[in-house]
Amino acid sequence: MFALKLFGGLSLESEHAPIGPGPQQRRRLSLLALLALADERGISRDRVQAHLWPESTSANSRHALEQLLYTTRRELGPDSILSTTNALRLNPRVVSSDLSLFDSAIRAGDWRRAVELYTGPLLDGVHLVAGVEFEQFVDAERMRREHDYRRALDSLARSAMIDGDSAEAVRWWRQRASSEPLSAPVTLELMRALVAAGDRHAAVQHARLYQRLARETLEIEPDPSVEALAQSIAAAPLAPPLTTPSAPLSVSTDSRNTVGWTPPRPVSHGRDSDPRRRRTARLRTIGIAAGLTLMAAFLPVIRSSSFGRTGTGASANAAERTADPRARALYLRARAAWSKRTKEGLNESVVLYRLATDRDPMYAAAYTGLAESYAMLGYFSFAPADAMFPKARAAALRALELDPTAGEAYAALGQVLASEHRWVDAEKAYRRGIDLAPNNATLHQWYGLLLAYVGRAHEAAVQTAQASSLDPLSVQINNMYGMMLYYDGDLAGALRQYQRTVVDEPDSAWVRQNPWVLANFARVAAAAGRFDQAIRLVNRALVVVPNSPRARLDLAMAYVLKGDTAAAEAAFAGADSTDPQYATDRAFLYAELGDIANAYRWVDRVHDWPLPALVTLTNEPLLARFRADPRYKDLLNSLSIK
Repeated sequence: MFALKLFGGLSLESEHAPIGPGPQQRRRLSLLALLALADERGISRDRVQAHLWPESTSANSRHALEQLLYTTRRELGPDSILSTTNALRLNPRVVSSDLSLFDSAIRAGDWRRAVELYTGPLLDGVHLVAGVEFEQFVDAERMRREHDYRRALDSLARSAMIDGDSAEAVRWWRQRASSEPLSAPVTLELMRALVAAGDRHAAVQHARLYQRLARETLEIEPDPSVEALAQSIAAAPLAPPLTTPSAPLSVSTDSRNTVGWTPPRPVSHGRDSDPRRRRTARLRTIGIAAGLTLMAAFLPVIRSSSFGRTGTGASANAAERTADPRARALYLRARAAWSKRTKEGLNESVVLYRLATDRDPMYAAAYTGLAESYAMLGYFSFAPADAMFPKARAAALRALELDPTAGEAYAALGQVLASEHRWVDAEKAYRRGIDLAPNNATLHQWYGLLLAYVGRAHEAAVQTAQASSLDPLSVQINNMYGMMLYYDGDLAGALRQYQRTVVDEPDSAWVRQNPWVLANFARVAAAAGRFDQAIRLVNRALVVVPNSPRARLDLAMAYVLKGDTAAAEAAFAGADSTDPQYATDRAFLYAELGDIANAYRWVDRVHDWPLPALVTLTNEPLLARFRADPRYKDLLNSLSIK
């Protein structure tokens, strides 16, 4: 029995005897790692060939794979790699992997086991194949497992808090903080856990550690919320400790994912000798550190009066500003993935943009694209907004540091400011961006979104009309233009827009990739009295997003307008109650049903308003009675909307 270990490096071990040099050969380890990443699903021979021999002809790579399979089976056993006509996979009875065990633990919710197995980033410090496809694949898998690891720690820490086991919560939050030492939200959680455990001194001490790291490593002022909590803890009356005082987090002594830690590398093939890769590895280790530095450098610009419309002309095409053709190719592929506006497409674009910036750290356009990807992941709640928007900010500021004329970067920056309800600053960001890049469709589109957040529907329609004229091929922009026409009271114009975007489009598969264009079309059709068409459209959307509260609200709206309130309530019953937008959409459902009291009861349960919900809140005609209630003004005040 062999054990393949991919976390923290790459090694192959045997339960019975030391392994000779044959199985440790680089290409063989690459094959085993690739099969382990594919897990029980297996991977096609063609894909293995493309990853391991990207520059070879099909015939040569096929022959090389057969030779590699033969020698691997000879070394590890004839049944070590199972094969069908086209697919290959590891035989877990012969070669087990820590990755497979980790994934199984995550699927089962066995968070402790998952944390035990995660001994460092996936294939950390290991460079196996000099191919873009393989690097892209590994980077995506690495990011996924890092996210799962942190999710496991979060779950363990929160469960311990719920169970009242403060000491255990401290333990897990310490480990979580070690994986992301410059994260203010994680720092705050650890401080609260320490206070709950009766160790206020350690809580304040950890705040000082975080602040020292931010100042010394990043040369910026740390997040003020950490200092505010530290002062609150220090000012509170003393109480006897509930547990044995804990020592403060020591970043330099933790054995995983900490600044300055060099993980064990059982097998290494020269990656660390490359200075560019050493720099990349360091940047990945400190996570958001570089972004925080850039944010500090840019905040004075946001606050100054010079952030208005002070220039004319478009920025040069920043996408051309790289001397590395592979970085350019990665950028173009990332742009194509980003344009899908799906969770999978946006996740893919993040990986590709990161690879592009790895190859060319001065590539401003790739940082701009990365910022837009993070902003959209947060906007759509495809990933936690409080994690995505700070990354969007950091990437946008990096782009502007590299190229101050990169007006496109202001699109993501505007979304970040909007997420903080800094509406005036966000509008200045968009206007400045449009000054620099007047022909950038995304700037006009997202500026239109900002105007819609604060209830300026007519201006939003004007901006999205401009975006549509600049990019008539974007289904998302044309979808948004239809909704802004509807919110502006131009129902006939909205119907014409959706006719052009959906009905008259020859490539129906292109439309079906985005369920929201179907759901929004359904909303407009229902408002026009086309109830059967609306129900058909939203049911098509629900095939893609079956439990989405937003899509189910659109279906419920069609039934409300049709006069079937029972069907409306039944339509929403299948909504995912864990979705970040569930509470807002349930409030909207009650408002559409005329039950204003229950609508506001659900509003009281909303702690953080998702940005898409603000568009409905301030513009949807069916919410007129809801907005006429005196409590609506208080709600707007809480959102800083004038």
